[in-house]
Amino acid sequence: MGGREISTGQVIKVAVGTSLGTTIEWYDFFLYGYAASLIFPKLFFPPSYNPLTALLVSLSTYAVGFVARPVGAMIFGHLGDKLGRRTGLLWDLILMGIGTGIIGFLPGYSQIGFLALTIATISRILQGIGVGGEWGGATTWLTEYAAKSRWRAFWGSWVQQGVPIGLLWASAILGLFATFPSSSPLALLNYGWRIAFWIGAIAAVIGIVIRLALLESPLFERVIEKGEVSKIPSIEIWRKYWSKILLLAASWAAQNAGFYLYSVYSVTFLAGIGFPKSLGLLSVTVSALIGIFITVLFGILSDKIGRRLGMMIAFGFGLAFSFPYVLLLFSKSFSIILLAQTLMVVAVLGSYAIIPAFFAENFPTKYRYSGTGLSYHMAAPFAGGLAPIIVADLVGEKYLVNWWAFGAVFAAYFIISLIALAVLKETKGKEMD
Repeated sequence: MGGREISTGQVIKVAVGTSLGTTIEWYDFFLYGYAASLIFPKLFFPPSYNPLTALLVSLSTYAVGFVARPVGAMIFGHLGDKLGRRTGLLWDLILMGIGTGIIGFLPGYSQIGFLALTIATISRILQGIGVGGEWGGATTWLTEYAAKSRWRAFWGSWVQQGVPIGLLWASAILGLFATFPSSSPLALLNYGWRIAFWIGAIAAVIGIVIRLALLESPLFERVIEKGEVSKIPSIEIWRKYWSKILLLAASWAAQNAGFYLYSVYSVTFLAGIGFPKSLGLLSVTVSALIGIFITVLFGILSDKIGRRLGMMIAFGFGLAFSFPYVLLLFSKSFSIILLAQTLMVVAVLGSYAIIPAFFAENFPTKYRYSGTGLSYHMAAPFAGGLAPIIVADLVGEKYLVNWWAFGAVFAAYFIISLIALAVLKETKGKEMD
């Protein structure tokens, strides 16, 4: 493979390196989501602004990052398939760190008016482009190192640990600052949220240093040796695999939408029905921690029973649980809410564990960075970015009356993904060339 043997120790090093990098990127990405829901409506709008309108506009800036993600997948997929996986992953982390750092220093509406929200939106675009290049590169890098392993999905699931750990990190940091009294400089709406963004920018620098120490993908090295590197991979991938990209995007739309509804909007929903914001964040934090182990288990499961069946089991459960999930939130009991969050994690993170191997196995090496990244991020605008806005608009502030819309949107996305999976072919055991 590329002129050198790959040991388990080398696979572990790449697994750790990619997981750390994705954790940092997702921490930054989720942090903005929480800020857009809990902080920006109060900070970047005049006091007289309608609260619901401020929330919807703020969530729209959050959604911009999802629209930018396919652009990032195109840009960094091109770099990664042309210059190497490591090169693409270094530059996307640099861009993410810049966007996060800028947000941490933004003044509020009282200082510069709506210019603050405008700068936040531009920074969110940088974040979206950065994270758009992350997943395809990290997934490609790691699965290519583990190409000969029969536990390919298990190794690929390591990349996915960045999501629950990044979410855990972001919700825990903000939850900590939420405990400070409003008079304290460390209160969430004072310097607390800024410190959280500064932490993300510093962590990006650490991630860059770690990735500089890792070796290039052996399969990509073989493509270079054969002189088969594509001149315009991000364009050629669309010409040759457009239908597969769109089907794969739809196949995980339920996970993408469901995850952001569970992790971001649920905190707003809980606060709207009178449940403490700090406890809402804590429920997400604890369930995300449990989700780390669920991710590993589903990765192993898919190496046994297959990629499609594993994802269909997770999404089938999610479909059945969509409405009961919302009803359990009304209990206002932390233990019952935590149970609801954890059960939803089974649906959204169980399926997520399988995606790296499933997507990587669908594309040849010369297009893999572009193909996996585009398949992943094409779902972002109409799933993760749009779903919280749809639910926030349908539910409004009438949580007791319009709660059904929360469950209905969950169910609709699960159905979309189950249909796409029924069309796609199984890839377990496929040779990665």
